[in-house]
Amino acid sequence: MFKLKKLEELLGLNEASEYGMPVFEKKLSKGIRGEANRDGTIFVDKNLPQKEIEKTVAHEKVHMDQMKRGDLYYDDTYVYWKGKRYLRSEMKEGAKDLPWEKEAYNKTKK
Repeated sequence: MFKLKKLEELLGLNEASEYGMPVFEKKLSKGIRGEANRDGTIFVDKNLPQKEIEKTVAHEKVHMDQMKRGDLYYDDTYVYWKGKRYLRSEMKEGAKDLPWEKEAYNKTKK
């Protein structure tokens, strides 16, 4: 006998999803726990335990808010923060000393 998977499982949706902000589990690059996307989706590393996924989603929601406010924007080459341009190839993505990350880490401290 076989067990049918739920639609959420087939799509890779995590239970932390909210209306208008789906959270997808997928394999992310080494050291990357989550990504806030301009299309309103959040990706989380599929290997994280659910508790860590919830923390990561809270962090990425701060970035979603930053993008909605117009403070944060990115493309393949740069991250733009409050009008200043940061070259992605010269930064460690997710580093706590980056200004947009400082806000996200500060707002999600427990």
